[in-house]
Amino acid sequence: MLHIRHSIMSILILWMLYVSSVFSFEKQSIGWLESVTINDHELKLQAKIDSGATTSSIHAKIIKKFTRDGKKWIRFRVKNKRGQEIILEKRIQRYVKIKRKLMFSIKRPVIKLGICLGKVFRELEVNLADRKNFLYPMLIGRNYLKGYFLVDSELKFTTKPSCRRSDKN
Repeated sequence: MLHIRHSIMSILILWMLYVSSVFSFEKQSIGWLESVTINDHELKLQAKIDSGATTSSIHAKIIKKFTRDGKKWIRFRVKNKRGQEIILEKRIQRYVKIKRKLMFSIKRPVIKLGICLGKVFRELEVNLADRKNFLYPMLIGRNYLKGYFLVDSELKFTTKPSCRRSDKN
């Protein structure tokens, strides 16, 4: 009987150690401004980290909206500060209504985009915006940060994008 209890206790302790190691993910501390890459490291951008924004947003010059296989798609251009640019075609997931202070609301297309920040790669919804009057072409919101990052407003450029395609979360 004592042998069975000892075995059960050993199994229970091993199981608890395993569970705690699996779920003990430490969140990475990042600054209010970071470098990210999009589209499998094809383009590097500076991104403002905004824990007050629900979703992420990217400055895009919309070239054309079209239909493919009965679905709505969009072709758009993204450019970084060094003048490097890519043209992407993505399926429109939905439209989001953006409320603005003392101005009319606007509708923005939402697409899925792969983003790498530090070692975290996530493919998630990003709205396409006209951010030409902003300093940074990308805004990373809570939909990307949640569960992975803590934002320290005194820091900036704390990490470099270093994702592998297999890092998808």
